[in-house]
Amino acid sequence: MRREDVVAARTARWNDDERAALATAVAALRPSPQHLTDILDWLDDIAARDGVRPASVLAAPALATALGARGSAPDRLKRWKEALRRLRYPRLVAREQAFAAEVRALDLGRGVGIAPPAALEGGTVTITIRAGSASDLDAGLDRLDAARRTGRLAKLFGLLD
Repeated sequence: MRREDVVAARTARWNDDERAALATAVAALRPSPQHLTDILDWLDDIAARDGVRPASVLAAPALATALGARGSAPDRLKRWKEALRRLRYPRLVAREQAFAAEVRALDLGRGVGIAPPAALEGGTVTITIRAGSASDLDAGLDRLDAARRTGRLAKLFGLLD
């Protein structure tokens, strides 16, 4: 299905101003039909949850900022969809930010990375240790072990529940 067909089918109940606001975003970002379907789903979800019209969602400052940013259309689309995702899933985004803040607070050094599971689902974190020598490895393991012994590492798993 072409972008135009998706827009026509999904915005039949929208008013002209709402369709114009969407058309401006689509023209600037040039999303594929699949991306456009995701966008329309999220716009509908946010509007229904917040009891507002789609134009109100499209007028969100975060979306306007992402739309006006420099870069290629794919880069701007990625930033715009991420801004829309933050509007659509505010509690998930808050949990992701809390997880990232907790990882930063662990101060494990540049050689140790901790990544949450995708969408914070599954409860399994990924721990990566980058070492250029045995002593780098020892230092990373020692920092990780210290975080484990103090219970600070367990706190991360609590954020996943």
